[in-house]
Amino acid sequence: MSLPHETALELAKLAGVVLTEPDLDTALVAVTRVAVSAVEPCDGASLTLRERGVPAAPIADGDWAVELDRLQFVEQEGPCLDCLREGSIMRVSDLAADGRFPHYGPKAAELGACSTMSLPLSADGRTVGALNLYSRTVSAFDSDAVAVGELLAAHASLAVTAATAYYSNRDLADQMRQALESRAVIEQAKGVLMGRHGCTADDAFALLVQQSQRTNRKLREVAQDLVAPPAAG
Repeated sequence: MSLPHETALELAKLAGVVLTEPDLDTALVAVTRVAVSAVEPCDGASLTLRERGVPAAPIADGDWAVELDRLQFVEQEGPCLDCLREGSIMRVSDLAADGRFPHYGPKAAELGACSTMSLPLSADGRTVGALNLYSRTVSAFDSDAVAVGELLAAHASLAVTAATAYYSNRDLADQMRQALESRAVIEQAKGVLMGRHGCTADDAFALLVQQSQRTNRKLREVAQDLVAPPAAG
């Protein structure tokens, strides 16, 4: 199967997800939007990732796909859950009639979903999530759609892994920066109190803690007030 130029362009967008989105959730939503664009019969897409071995709340391109995913958790059955458990592609041609999902299938059909395909996302040899594609058409995902879906899932696995690592490290760096800034302000405030009261560093810190507890404010905020220059006028 030759890959259409438009589909190749959509897949290429996944490489830039990490660099163009402001946070992890937005980056993952962007992955689902690329999926809808890349697989022609797809009307909605979602990602269900594992957190500490348990499927987390789905992330999707819209409310419809989110609702279809959540219904699987309610009914405790569905192609996404089987995909996560088995690490293999799950394709359903007619949700209303598929006997594998007697509870989920008819209810999903009532929501307008006719066919679906769930593809495993892998990292380090483990299934870390599932990419779920939904269509309002029966038998929407033929062999060509499966081939594109497999390629999409491979790209999405890399994008999700990279995005998770990138945003986690960025958040950690932000936390460390904030901690260092807080420590600097607190040290300055201790110096102010030591000069004002002629006390030790430990006594100055105790005074800061007392003020923080008395006013129910963060220690950094109390320290900032002490070192802030007086307002002009």
